[in-house]
Amino acid sequence: MTIKPIENLSITDTITAKLESMIVEGVVKPGQALPPERQLARDLEVSRASLRQALSVLEARGLILSKQGGGNYVCDVVKKSFSDPLLDLIKRHHELKFQVIELRQTLECSAAFYAAERATKQDIETIKKRLAELKAIIPQKKPLAEARADLELHLAIADAAHNAPLSLMLRNIYSLLLSEIEENLSLIHQYDNHAAKLHVQHEQMVELVINGDSEGAREVVIEHLKLIRDIFIENDLINKPAETLATASL
Repeated sequence: MTIKPIENLSITDTITAKLESMIVEGVVKPGQALPPERQLARDLEVSRASLRQALSVLEARGLILSKQGGGNYVCDVVKKSFSDPLLDLIKRHHELKFQVIELRQTLECSAAFYAAERATKQDIETIKKRLAELKAIIPQKKPLAEARADLELHLAIADAAHNAPLSLMLRNIYSLLLSEIEENLSLIHQYDNHAAKLHVQHEQMVELVINGDSEGAREVVIEHLKLIRDIFIENDLINKPAETLATASL
């Protein structure tokens, strides 16, 4: 029988583990600042010297960035790992846009499903706020502002799933594809019926998540991204993978 030794963690190790858990669990998200050191030391009931040692460990691990006189910020670890190569591939290979929509569909369906099961009162308030912000921007016909608001709504739903890896993946995919989504909205706004349907789907998505209808939320996401995909196919902006392969073989 193998018996594991009892871990004798130092106060620095304990603080580091606590802060790391806050990052992993999404309590503090990529790009956000940790609470000020004085407040954080008081909340954790530790000395500022021990806290600073823990912050140094996290910075060495690449999880936070300390700015002199400006606080400590959570790093975008997923984005740093794959965003540049992926963005370059998408720009150079037109057919990958179809696959990006498939990827979004896969991840966002799961996010909506779990958000409907796990959303807290605070999550629901945030989702409602993001939807209201999106609805306020739509009449302005500003694709970039609308793209940002659109992504913020989807991110609020992803965060409500309380699955840190899923939320991080979507957050960085959205950040990566902001310009793509702006172009998408510019096209969709040329078709009033499509634009109206997308906005209705956003409202349905929020309502189903709030009501705890996980299967319904997932189905709306499927339809939402299918509509976007079909609009692009109709306008010859993307090709289905099978069509691309068939063309290449001629």
